[in-house]
Amino acid sequence: MNNLINDKNREDYIEEIISSVTADYVKRRQERASIERQWELNLKFVEGKQYSDISPKGEIIDIDKEFYWQSRGVFNHISPLIEARLNKLSLVKPIVSVRPSADDAREIENARIAETVLSSTSKKIKLDDVISSVTRWSEICGTGFYKIIWDPYAGDKLGSTSEGDVYEGEVSVLAVSPFEIYPDRLNCEDLSDCKSIIHAKRVDVNDIYYKYGIKVEASSDPVGGDLDENLCTVIEKYELPTPDYPDGRLITVGGGKLLYMGVLPYVNGKGDKRGYPFVKQVSEKTPGKFFSGSVVEKLIPIQRAYNAVKNRKHEFMNRITMGVMTVEDGSVDVDDLVEEGLSPGKIVIYRQGATKPEMMKETSIPEIFGEEEDKLLNEFVIISNVSDVVSAKTERGVSSGAALEILVAQDNERMIIGAESIRASYIEISRQILKLYKQFISGVRAIKQIDEDLKAKIFYVDKNVLTADDVFLDSENELMYTPRQKKDMLLSLYQSGLLNDETGKLTPAVKEKLLSLLGYKHLDSGRGIAKLQENKASSENATIRIGAFSIEEVDNDEIHIEEHTRYYLSEYETLTDKEKQNILNHITAHKQRLKDLSSSV
Repeated sequence: MNNLINDKNREDYIEEIISSVTADYVKRRQERASIERQWELNLKFVEGKQYSDISPKGEIIDIDKEFYWQSRGVFNHISPLIEARLNKLSLVKPIVSVRPSADDAREIENARIAETVLSSTSKKIKLDDVISSVTRWSEICGTGFYKIIWDPYAGDKLGSTSEGDVYEGEVSVLAVSPFEIYPDRLNCEDLSDCKSIIHAKRVDVNDIYYKYGIKVEASSDPVGGDLDENLCTVIEKYELPTPDYPDGRLITVGGGKLLYMGVLPYVNGKGDKRGYPFVKQVSEKTPGKFFSGSVVEKLIPIQRAYNAVKNRKHEFMNRITMGVMTVEDGSVDVDDLVEEGLSPGKIVIYRQGATKPEMMKETSIPEIFGEEEDKLLNEFVIISNVSDVVSAKTERGVSSGAALEILVAQDNERMIIGAESIRASYIEISRQILKLYKQFISGVRAIKQIDEDLKAKIFYVDKNVLTADDVFLDSENELMYTPRQKKDMLLSLYQSGLLNDETGKLTPAVKEKLLSLLGYKHLDSGRGIAKLQENKASSENATIRIGAFSIEEVDNDEIHIEEHTRYYLSEYETLTDKEKQNILNHITAHKQRLKDLSSSV
């Protein structure tokens, strides 16, 4: 593994590498210290710790009261707005398809198998949960990351050797905090623009020994901080290919020791080149910056102003209800009044001959408080792009379902950029997953898939089958259309007749798909038979090609004719004259039986 160390195993060279990587990490962290402080402040405001700020020294500090009597309530609107945005973004569940590398039937089938691998793997590694975690980071801090790696200790156990147990290995997709990622430049927008990336995190020393076989001592972070028991900072520096290192480099340092140095481990770049195992996701694009801004950062000034207005309003109400008393100096026991206040039935004793204590007259609460509060609430909506439907009904007079639907659609449209970033991440994650399977699986691997009828199917895959990795999304952005708009569009297509075949009829396959998309799959009398007919016809193609397959009673002639014709046209250039005639004869037999059945009715 450490092939570069074997070439240059001098002790001074190793020490130089360790010092260089550590110094580079310290430099990068110091350069983006102000960005980290903003992330920390964002997290505090989401948690409700909203009397915090960044000091001139770049430290997070707590803001003290100016007066002991000041109200310091927190009226957290940021947290529910972020949850509302996350709920909307959770609707983004792209449908991934793989484009065949060629037009022949074999490559089309390989692409279908690649889609099955992606679907099965996504469910196995709970990719939706990982995406949810990264999206939370991107919404709060502006940027989140995925790390796509091959875990050699995952999957089924294959056996044991003198060095330990052997597993088949499995892809793993990890959610990575932006606090752990350090680019070589902060002014590049994309990962591909960076010549190197550092991934640094605190790791248990026992985990380090398990992974690298090297014992290290617990230590504090090189930038500073308390010494955590059994933890030390592991610094992974990924360098893209250069003329000196055509396969790139990965250098891992931890606990003052060199844990690994070698080529980039994954052939996951375009053109079968090695690249970063990371995918970046942002909440919104920030030109000229690697780390994007977040909606929380924009909401903080509004939240501070809202807290101030509410607290001043409550203080004013306290003055009205509790009262402010004026007394002549020395006429009453002030300490007693301060300590006990004016409780109901309290007797206030004042010095004989002195002016009687009086309550200051207070006016009603000024309207400016309410006006400012409403303005700030409206600013929350404008900045966060999340409208309060209940408020829209009561305050704006919006009552019709169609109007509320338009309001929700407008909110969704304003969040398209964040949704598109999730979709772009999904494409790159899927592409890297296929690359890793192609690189690491050995022999034949069984892939289990659960179809729409909840039936388990087993596919057998080897690396030679995974020839296609051109991944694309076969669905529109889920936030572009509300569920009602999607159903209306499907009904319009149906009513217009665009879904009918050349005879003007709705085929069983299209009917089945239409009912499924409308959410009424249970009303389909065929219960998925059309899809099963397609699968049966597809499995017959290879046998028909050699002229050894007859028509069965249960075959749906229309579906079989369409499927066999598709196969004939896609494989036309590879078929011999004999094979062409065999397929045509089979199609003719289906047509004849269909004609006979029609004439007998």
